[in-house]
Amino acid sequence: MKYLSVRIYALFLCFILSIFKGHTQNQAIIDSLQSVIDASITDSVKAEALMDLAWQQMYADHPEALSLAHEGIRALDNVSSLRIRGYSYTVIGVVHWVGSSYDSAIYYLTKSSDAYQAKGDFRGLAAVYNNLSMVYQNQSDFARSLEYATLALQTAESLRDEKMIGNSLFTVGNVHYLLEDNDKALSYFQRALQTKIRASDKHNLQKIYLNLGSTYHNLKDLDSAAFYYSKCLDVSEHLGDYKALAIASTNLGNLEMDKGVPNEAILFYNKSQEIYSSKLKNDYDYAVLLHSMAKAQLQLKQYNSAEEYAKKSLALAEKLNDFKRLHSAHDVLSQIYQQTGDFKNAFYNVKHAQVFRDSIFNLDKAALLADIETKYETEKKEAQIILQEAELSEQKIKNERNLILIFGLSVILVLIASLYMLNQSRQKKANQLAQQQKELEIKEAYIHAALESQEIERKRFAQDLHDGFGQLISALRLNISNLQDSTHEVESQVAMVEKSESILVEMHSEIRNIAFNLMPVTLIQYGLKDALVELAQRINLSGRISVIIDTQEMSGRLSEIQEISLYRVIQEWVNNVIKYAKANKIIIQLVLHENELNLLIEDDGEGFDPDILKNNAGNGWRNIQSRLNRIKADFDLDSCPNRKGTSLIIDLPIVKQDFFENEPTFV
Repeated sequence: MKYLSVRIYALFLCFILSIFKGHTQNQAIIDSLQSVIDASITDSVKAEALMDLAWQQMYADHPEALSLAHEGIRALDNVSSLRIRGYSYTVIGVVHWVGSSYDSAIYYLTKSSDAYQAKGDFRGLAAVYNNLSMVYQNQSDFARSLEYATLALQTAESLRDEKMIGNSLFTVGNVHYLLEDNDKALSYFQRALQTKIRASDKHNLQKIYLNLGSTYHNLKDLDSAAFYYSKCLDVSEHLGDYKALAIASTNLGNLEMDKGVPNEAILFYNKSQEIYSSKLKNDYDYAVLLHSMAKAQLQLKQYNSAEEYAKKSLALAEKLNDFKRLHSAHDVLSQIYQQTGDFKNAFYNVKHAQVFRDSIFNLDKAALLADIETKYETEKKEAQIILQEAELSEQKIKNERNLILIFGLSVILVLIASLYMLNQSRQKKANQLAQQQKELEIKEAYIHAALESQEIERKRFAQDLHDGFGQLISALRLNISNLQDSTHEVESQVAMVEKSESILVEMHSEIRNIAFNLMPVTLIQYGLKDALVELAQRINLSGRISVIIDTQEMSGRLSEIQEISLYRVIQEWVNNVIKYAKANKIIIQLVLHENELNLLIEDDGEGFDPDILKNNAGNGWRNIQSRLNRIKADFDLDSCPNRKGTSLIIDLPIVKQDFFENEPTFV
């Protein structure tokens, strides 16, 4: 136990030192996101970057995070993507939750769940359910909290998503922990930990360690509690989680209080208070800390300080309208007044503590009644089904008695039904044939476009060989024949050799250009990222237009068919922009997510009506569609004739197997 205490203190100091290193890394992320926001001309990209930045600033600078989140919400007016809308509402909801604005948090998280529901994104929906459960926990609405936590767990299990199952098990356990059912809470936390380890998922791992420590603390197993608090600090050191550090520090102080060492407890409480003062705003957790500090001062018989901390905790509890915090604050105030002989105030606070304690149990009973009512409704429906089955059985007997009387009618009905089914079958087959014919026509159109594109490419290749190489070979042959003429002077022959060498260099350059147009070697050897950089360099040499490549530190490579298809789509689109848009700048961005690669091509040229392009029978647009269909990529086109700028957004679904060589690590 003593060894663990020393180790915990050392880990806490290491965490404080690591904050400076983490600040530098976080600042690099913040600067990168800010540059994306400043440079973006597309609302969807800007909104998502604003929300990413708000998430980064959520604990470090909450007012700034709230301002960024609201700016991101305003940018959603022209964004139709349900994924971006769902993500944005989740971020602003969590930011409000961190700032203890629970009603606003519930409002935005509910809008997020609506967006994910409309998109059919059940993974996003499970995450929102978890967040809603935790908000209701802070409001002491444990019945609704448990309802959302259970929904999150059921959704995660239907997806067989181990990471999400671990998060949901943790949330369910947290509700039971707050209801003081420590054995059930411990069971859920242990299952959550096992699931996280099995899935190699470190997300929220420090919170599971923290709650395991708190549960063992409640069960008076102080050695296990200290062990898990130590694990929490160890993981928090790498993640830079101020919230987990502050709560763990408070709990370590409580551990020292249970050991009868209030002076040591105050050291941990002071470190936790430093974090709340400089790095973190969370009224609920701060109220818990103030309550613990009041108890420590009471044990040291510092009654004035104890009363001051207890009243601050009570003020925050009243602001939050949290029954558990109100009960705790009144309870410690009653102890303070009892020890100082102020029995009137002691009785007043004892009475209020009991009222809020009873309210908590009433909430528990309400949840239990809701569960009983649900079971009752289920049993009632089952009884109705049994009754209906009995009535159907009786009706069947009556029908059998009247079978002879209605036999003729039955035969007629069977014939009519047979004719109807035959007609339906013919109609269905006709529809299938029409659909197959339509699909065949579409395939033929794509094949025709591909073949015509190949013929055009062959003609261009032949023209390049004829116009370029034909003239160069003729010039070289003339020089060689002149060299064979011995009447020329030595100086003249040297000049002819030099000119021949120049022609050979030009032929080599021509070969490289033709080879690049056919298939860039860089694309095959080094991948899409380097091939795009080379393409941009070649275009930029002309001085007519500037092409900027932004890969967002993308590492690893896609499959060959994905890289070639994306490269040809980009090449075709950029050529069309250069020909028709009168643009000065093109920006090509590649952003890699866990399950998706986002490609954005933006230009500042003249806009156009997208319907004209989509209805166009040209081979270029057909080739783009054919290549994107081949790799199962979705695309969205944003342009308007009355404004500058056009954006082509491509979303390519990916899995880890799509990568080889330098495979990226997903967090």
